Amino acid sequence: MFWVAWLSLLVPGYFIGYGFTLVGSLVLGGYNDTVDLVLVLIMGTALIELLLIAIYTFTRYWHGESSFSRLLLWLALGAFGIPLAALLGCVYSYAKLTLHII
Repeated sequence: MFWVAWLSLLVPGYFIGYGFTLVGSLVLGGYNDTVDLVLVLIMGTALIELLLIAIYTFTRYWHGESSFSRLLLWLALGAFGIPLAALLGCVYSYAKLTLHII
């Protein structure tokens, strides 16, 4: 059960990584709009957070230092909480900086 939940971090990591490379290629190509820089920072931070959660839960599981339910809560945060926060942050920044809605 732990390994299935741990490998489920690959799904949001793939989509966040795809968005990071897509927008990051624009930024590296010389298209330096403020919203693109903000989106790259948000998605890059989300990727680092997913990586840190994966490393933390793996080491705690391997050494048996945390309870199983606590590890599953951390994995749920990584699989659902971090991508949701990144999505909301990207939508808010896009609406604020490009569309001038908010």
